[in-house]
Amino acid sequence: MPYTLCYTGPKPICSATGIDFQVNKEDKFIYIGPLCELIDALDYDYKESENRSIQIGQKSFDEKSIFDLIHAYNPNLDDMIDKRVSQTRNEIESDISRARSNHLINEEEKNVLINNIEIMRSYQLQRAINKCVYYAGIEVLASIIKKRHIDHVTISMEPKLLHVLHSVQGELRLLHPSLDSTIDIFEKQEHLSVALKILN
Repeated sequence: MPYTLCYTGPKPICSATGIDFQVNKEDKFIYIGPLCELIDALDYDYKESENRSIQIGQKSFDEKSIFDLIHAYNPNLDDMIDKRVSQTRNEIESDISRARSNHLINEEEKNVLINNIEIMRSYQLQRAINKCVYYAGIEVLASIIKKRHIDHVTISMEPKLLHVLHSVQGELRLLHPSLDSTIDIFEKQEHLSVALKILN
């Protein structure tokens, strides 16, 4: 099944009184472009002790190029998305089932809650697709850092890039053998930079 990538928004919270959003649980879609730029820039044959300077923000990735890039590294991407979408559908059905059997709210409130869950169904599914593609890309980036023996990545301090580096740091810990790393924020020539340093 062909999937699409598009921005939805923060994580929704459905209740019998309305729909709220957790603004600190942002849609992973906003991080996929910067992530793809890092994948594209770092999968490169570095010479020993070479420091390669890359400019993030110079290349834009549309939906097709994102899928093509991550799919090139992970041929199972579609299966991963299928699984994530199926899991999210099951979670939505479970939420509806719990709403139906909730004895703390009356019938009208139950109907409102169920309708709110249904209203957010496609929104939730799109967020799940975006999240799956993002984490598939994070796995790719971590494997590139390991394969290329990259010992540090220093980039300009931007919230989206910092988020990507934190995700990569977590993924590096899951590798076998795992890679420990630090993330440091520092000032360089009056600009803030962030560095991911591999420790082992």
